Order: sequence, then structure tokens, then C-alpha cells
Amino acid sequence: ENCKPRVVVPAEGVGLRICRLLEADEARVGSKSIASFAKRTHETSYLGPKDEEVREQGHRFQGLHTSSNAAAASLAFLPTNSTSISMLAQLWLTSTPPPVGISDLPTESGGALPRAHFQAALWSPLRDRLDQLTDEIRRRQRAKYRIHHCFPLQGHQIVELKHHIMHLTELWYGSARGGNLSILYSWFVEAMEVLGVTAYEYNKLPIQPSPDGWAVVVDGAARKKALISRSGSDKSYVATGGVAQKQGRSAIDNTVLRNVFFPWEARDLLVGRLLRKYLSRLLSLRQRCILRRLAQHFQLDVLRLAQDSRTHNTLRSVLAATPKEEFEAMGLDPEDPLLQLLRRSGAEVAGFGQLDETMQRNVWEAAKTLLRETAPSLAKEPEDGNLDVFGRFINWSRDYPGEFFEHDKAQHVTVFIAGMFSRRIVVVKRSHMERMTLARYFPLSWKRQQPLWGSASTGKFQVRPGGVKEGSHVRANECPYAALHGMSLSAGGFADQRISDRKTVGYTLLMELQWIRDPQANIENWYITDIEKIIQEAWQLNPHGPVAHALPGEVFVSVGQNPKVGSSIRQTQHTQLAEGHWNKYPILKVEAARVFAAKDSPFASAAGVKVELLNDVLGPQTMLEIVDICPEASDPDNTGLMLRCRCPDIPPGLVRFLTQLRLRLLERLGGPEAIDFLVLCMSDQEGSFVVIFAPTPQLMQLQEGHADLVPWANPLTGESSEVAGIEESRLDFGKGVGHFLVLKDELRTQLLDKGEDTLRRIWAFNRVPGARQVIEEFIVQQNILET
Repeated sequence: ENCKPRVVVPAEGVGLRICRLLEADEARVGSKSIASFAKRTHETSYLGPKDEEVREQGHRFQGLHTSSNAAAASLAFLPTNSTSISMLAQLWLTSTPPPVGISDLPTESGGALPRAHFQAALWSPLRDRLDQLTDEIRRRQRAKYRIHHCFPLQGHQIVELKHHIMHLTELWYGSARGGNLSILYSWFVEAMEVLGVTAYEYNKLPIQPSPDGWAVVVDGAARKKALISRSGSDKSYVATGGVAQKQGRSAIDNTVLRNVFFPWEARDLLVGRLLRKYLSRLLSLRQRCILRRLAQHFQLDVLRLAQDSRTHNTLRSVLAATPKEEFEAMGLDPEDPLLQLLRRSGAEVAGFGQLDETMQRNVWEAAKTLLRETAPSLAKEPEDGNLDVFGRFINWSRDYPGEFFEHDKAQHVTVFIAGMFSRRIVVVKRSHMERMTLARYFPLSWKRQQPLWGSASTGKFQVRPGGVKEGSHVRANECPYAALHGMSLSAGGFADQRISDRKTVGYTLLMELQWIRDPQANIENWYITDIEKIIQEAWQLNPHGPVAHALPGEVFVSVGQNPKVGSSIRQTQHTQLAEGHWNKYPILKVEAARVFAAKDSPFASAAGVKVELLNDVLGPQTMLEIVDICPEASDPDNTGLMLRCRCPDIPPGLVRFLTQLRLRLLERLGGPEAIDFLVLCMSDQEGSFVVIFAPTPQLMQLQEGHADLVPWANPLTGESSEVAGIEESRLDFGKGVGHFLVLKDELRTQLLDKGEDTLRRIWAFNRVPGARQVIEEFIVQQNILET
């Protein structure tokens, strides 16, 4: 009944149903403002001052309602030429998405028209806007902006862009299937690569696929060399006045930098920034004096050449052709650093970032000297180095972001407020700190359906309860080993309206203070496989339809969590993200040994074995497959195992089933010290999702040295990798699907010569004796089979 209004298509006379405007009281003001903007842009062929006012008014009403927020946010990303916005597009921006998406409208009923309008008026302008943002990053880099100033969007603007994309994709796929953030993810990771946040460009690494298509070899030596060249970048950045990016429990615990500082740290951070600008301006004036003397001598307007980016090469050529004697004749020192900088760049100094590293260090040292000489007593660092309770609080905030001071909430609040009142603690706004953060991210929000359990020798324990709101911070992986490689971290314990149901503009006071809301959200990565987090993130980052319906620019994203043997970071929970889908990995499509499927499952017909029927407990159209993986003509008892689940969406019953199955396997097979899990989730490019659930052993390293170069053993079988005849024995997010980062020439040869056989042997090596029996018993006990 929400689809009664109709738009008549004149050519065919076919009525297209669309959803009516929201009538919620909280959305009326915003919807009317946006609707009036849409109406006027249709009636006029240009945007006048009044229209710009309405556009800004729309921004002010973002966040009043999910749909009105999406519509308001979208105004920032619309084309400026109103003639390119069709009436249908104006309605879509101010309407709730219909259950059936634009992509599913049949052509014979006039579906081609709304698809054309959507692409021309909404989706193409969005892609153009994303390209413009990438070009802006490059422009700022050419202009020598500091790296943290090169990204053009602030945190709240990234969220606005996210809401806009979610609204458009929900229009395309329909509210029944929901929207996704695939294009945002692909653009964001590529933008971080352009920005230089990643240590290198993945596509520039030597990459070789095996002839049989089962394995991909990425040159680990080239990656290692790139990492070495990048190793001192953070120290250099801090030495020239930048904010240290390393904090917290691990190397990746820095998406939200601390915002509490000692008074002298805050003085360096805030006043120091102004001093750097002032000193840079003095250098610019000194350089301008040099340019005027050059102009007088050459009878050439070199000042104009230095200020126009199109003529910088001309000025460099002029100065390169000028000998030292001629500079001395003009009364200039040929070794003057400012003259040397002018000869190298051909540009007048316009900011601190245009200075070379040596000059930046000198300017920052001069600024720090001025800060120390003029600092009041409270802003002077104590010489004895002894820390009071406020000092311990600040250090705790740096080492354990998102946790209460010494795990005591009352003490945390008391010290925090007392420190601000006494000026012993300086709080910098989160919005300001985000502009200094290199590890930018965009947030995802979801609600946990099932408790997250840990396991120990004393039994299971609850890590996170069901029913809580969770947040994920999606960022680029700084050391990528796959295409569009990113990671998703827990949003942590800070108050953040961006992961709640209520949408807000900008930042609330609690967000600016980085007030701790949920310290239990900071969990470890080892031994705690968060199946629901993996599935929820895959759902939000993948198109919800077949590849033929995917929008231009959308990509398919594989999500997984490394087991302990493949994870170098224990302290911070994180999932791995990369471009990928089920059809890309032959190992994941191995024929199943046993199949369980719902009556209405569209996948069961392709099974090569007898299908046992499931009831509706796991969800409609769900299929479970037990897959044995081993080399040809091997012992049936020496096989690796995976449970493959296929479903059109992510039903709660399946999440509950996999969560409980993980616990059962831990209880029966020795606990987390004995077994681990590889869990992946990805699209099948046909509108459904595939979840890979594989129990794996906790492998034992047999020799000291780099993990990629030494042999390993499976303690559950007593077999070593040397006996198995494999140069790599571990399974993780990459290796489990055939994507290998290779340091050994022997492994490279093995993969390129026999990709399929090698990958099957690795899976077989990681077998867990008794796992299949436990899984089959669990399926029977859960009453999910049709009786």
C-alpha cells in the first residue's frame, strides 16, 4: 500500500509504481526542503542564489530520518547542472526505496526508462564525483600539501557519502534486498593507494597465476623491499611536526588517534602548527625577495612563473641555465637553501609541505625552540619525568585507546574531568584529530544477533552478548597482498553516533571528547573467530544481485578472518577484505561429498550427489555441503574438510548454526590450543552468498626463523610439511583460496608447476581428525533435517 502513486510513461502508457514520500513528523521539514529544491531545479535551467540556499538547508536537515538523511546527503554529490537531474531522480532522492528495485523492473513493462534515468541522473554523477575527489588528491599532492591534508573529505563527509551510496543502491536493488557499499569500498581503497597511505601499489608487484588457474603467486621479495623503503616514514613525519600515528595495542590500532595530551604536547600540536605556518610565510617572503632580484636582472616576470603551476618548468629551465657566477653577481648566494629549492621546484613556497625534508626539520626545530622559550609554567615538561595521576591517564589513553583508565569507570571519569578543569589534561576535538590521521576509514554498523564466545581450558566464556550494536571501521591495508586489500577493525569503545540508528550531522559533544561508551568492544584477534562480523561485513560490501545487475564501478569483495597461524597481530580484532568472489577460486568449488538443502533451494539441482532435505530452521533456500579436499588417489582418511554454506541472504538461523558449531568443535576436539578456524564469506555472483567454514589445526613451527621459510607440523596428525612434500603448509585468508605471498623459490616452482595438486595437499595437511564426525552429529542434533 506504500506504492500507490504512479508515474505515467508517455511513450508506452505504462504506469511505474514508486514509493510515496515519507510522512513521519521528524522527516517532514527535511523532505519539504529537499522536495522544493527538486521542484525548482526542474522548473529552472540554472541554480540561482536561492537554490544554493535550499541546497545548504537540505544539509542542515541531514539525520532526521534514514531516508531524509540519504536524500539530504545526496545533494552534496549531485551535479551542479540542474538540467541533468530528471523528475524521476528528484523523486527517488526524496522517496523511500521500493521493495522491488529498479534493476528488477521488467523491460516489457517500461523498466528501461527508469534504469536509464537512474544511470544518467544519479549513478554516473556519483562516479564522476568520486573521480573528482581522486583528482583532488593528486592536485594536492602536486601542490605539496602534507599527506594528512591531501584527502579532501572529513570524517562526517565520508559518512554522508556512505549514506548517499546506500540510498542509491537500495533504490537499484530494492529495499527487500537492501543497498550496499561496494563502490565506496573500491574507491576508498584506491584513494588510499593514491594518497600514499599504503606502502606500495599492489598492482606494481610481480604477480604470476599458475597455468591451471588454481594458484596466484605474489612476489614476497618485492613486497619486502617496498616495506623496507617505507619503514622510516612515520619517524620522518613526526620529526617534521606530524602527529605520531603509532599507538594502542598493535600497529593497526590507530584509526582513531588519541585526543588527550599533556599541556606541552597540545601546545606543540596546536600552537606549533601556527608557528610552522608563520615561519613558512617568512621563508616565502625571503624567497620573493630573491625572485624580485632575479626579475630585475633577467628583465623577466619570474614571480609570475613561480606562482603559476603551468610555468614551473619554465622557471626551472631558466635557473638551471644560470651559472653560479651570475647569481653571485646579483648578490645572491648560490648555496642559499631557498634558492636551491627554487631551482629544484620552480615554485614559490606556499606552505610548509613544499619545503624539503631538511628544511622542514629545521623549521620545526626553530618552532619548538620558540615554544619552549615562551611556554608558561603549566605547559613546561617536568625535568624529573615523574608522572602524576593525570600523566598516567594520558599514557593509558595512548596505550589502551577505548578502555577505562586502569579498568575503572568511576576513576576514569573523575580523572578526566578533574584534568580538564585543572588544565593538566588538554582535550583536542576528535574532528580536528581526524584531519591529522593517515589511517582514514568509513564506518559500518550492524546489530549482533548471536553472542560471541571464547573458549579456554576452563570452558567457554562470553566475549560479546547478543543484541548489542556493533561498529566496524573499514580501512585500507597498508601492506596489501591482494587486489583492493583492506581490513575492518572493531569500532572500539568510543561514543560514535555514526554506528547508531540515529543519523546526525557532524559530531556530538561525546564524539568530540571521544567519550568511552563500550570498552568491551576492544577484543583480541587470536582464538576468537567472529563469524557474524565476517558475514555482516560481506553483506554490506557486496552487490545484492547477479553480476548482470551490478552497477558500473561495483566490485565483489571477499571477507575473512585469519586464524592464529596466519595473523601477526594478536591484540586487535580485524577481518581481511579483498576483491574476490566464489567463482574466482577453484578450490572453493570442489564437488561436495554430502549435501543438505532446503526444498526450495535453487542450488541443489547442481549437486552431484544425493541431496538430503533441510527444514526452514536455517532459513529458506539454504544449502550445506560437506567438502573433502585431498590430492587425487589419496587415502580417504587423509582429507581436509570444509563446510560450504550457500543462501540468497544471511538468515539468522545460519548464523546461529555456525556459531554453535564452532563451540561444539572446540569442546570436542581440544579447545583453541588444538584447533582454529578459517571462515570466509563472499558473493557467488548470482545474487547469493557463500560461507566457507573450515576447522584447522594449530600448526607448530619446527624451526626458528621467518614463518614463510621454515617447516611446520600438524600436532593432531604428527605429520610435518617436509614429510608431506609441501613448501607451504598454512591456511589463511589468502592461502586458503590459492593466493600466495611467496619468498621461497621452491614454493614458487611448486605452485606454478602443480597449482591444483599443491593446494589440495595443503588443505589435506591441515586436516583435523574427528571433525567430520562432530559436524555430521551436530547437524542431526540440531533438528534441521526434514523428517
